[in-house]
This record gives sequence, structure tokens and C-alpha cells, in this order.
Amino acid sequence: MILELSVGAGLVAAAAYAFRALKRSGELEDREEPDESPPKTPEPDAPPPKPVRTGPRGLRVGDVLLYADDELWLAGCLEVWEEGFVARAFATPGSGRAAWVLQLDPAGEELAFGDVTDAVPGGAVPAELPVGGLRLRLKKRGQATVRREGDGLPFASDVAEYILLRGPGGKALLVLDFDTGDRLAILGDGVGRELLELLPGGG
Repeated sequence: MILELSVGAGLVAAAAYAFRALKRSGELEDREEPDESPPKTPEPDAPPPKPVRTGPRGLRVGDVLLYADDELWLAGCLEVWEEGFVARAFATPGSGRAAWVLQLDPAGEELAFGDVTDAVPGGAVPAELPVGGLRLRLKKRGQATVRREGDGLPFASDVAEYILLRGPGGKALLVLDFDTGDRLAILGDGVGRELLELLPGGG
């Protein structure tokens, strides 16, 4: 009897040992091996996308306007900006029709063909001014940043006092008083956008 109990106890102990061994080996199999591979080098950032122009195109330096039998090449631009678009004045060398094209709205739908004028008296420009039998009235006035681009432009500093007067028939007068003391006054006659053909040349 004692011998049978001893044998039985030995079998139970052996079975328990075998069970523990199997369980331990299963735990080892379930345990993930540490990743000893070298860390991945992050890929270099892709170059930023090229900015896309938004909003109306308007006119640009290099464009050509076809009007009747004339071609007006927009060689240079003075862009007047005061917390938003004010105007662009494009120099058009070689044109027999106008020395300047004024763009009076961002989309380039309101245009005037003009030339430099001496009809503006010295000193501060009044809010109303008779020119050529027409009375021009104040549209905008302030201090602006002036950006130069292209060729055929007179000297212009980066800051100017400006005044824009408008009159009947699309008449427009843009006066720029630069902080260097120079003045540029352009008087233009409105021209219907439907009468013009645009040959894009700007970037």
C-alpha cells in the first residue's frame, strides 16, 4: 500500500512538472522578440507645392493688348497697393495710342488708356478737379506701397501718396506723389474691355 502511494505521488509530481514545462515553453513562444533592426531613416520632406495663383488674373507685364490697328505692349508696371488693390499703371512704350494703360479693378475689366498730364495743380490734389471740361471726383485716396516690375518705368520709390479721381465716360486720373518728392500724374480715357483682345505674355 505504501509502495502504491509512493508511485502515485511520483506520477502526479512528474505530470505537474511536465505541465509547468509545457506552459513555460508556450509563454516563451508567445513572447515577441525585441526588434534589433536599425531604426528607419525618415524620408526627406517633399518639396512644397508650387503656389497656385488665385483670384482674377488681371493684366500682367509682358501682355499685349490689341485695340483697333494698334498693339499695346505692357512693358512695365507700377502696382499700387493699400491693404488691397488700388490700381496698376502699365507703361506701353512704342504705342502711338497711349503711353500708359491703367487697370482700375483686380480683374482687369476697367481699363483706361492714358498719358502723363500737367493738368494737375501743384500741392495737394483736391477731391474734385475740372479736367478737359469734365469734373473728376474722388474715388480713393491714401498712402500706398508701390511695386515696380518690368521696363520703361520712371523712377518710383516704394511708398507714395496716391489719389484716384473718376469722371464720366470712364475718365480716370491717377496721381502718385512719391516720398522722394517726384510726382506722376496719368490721365486716361476709359475703353471697353470688349473692344480689346489680350495676348497673354505674363508669367
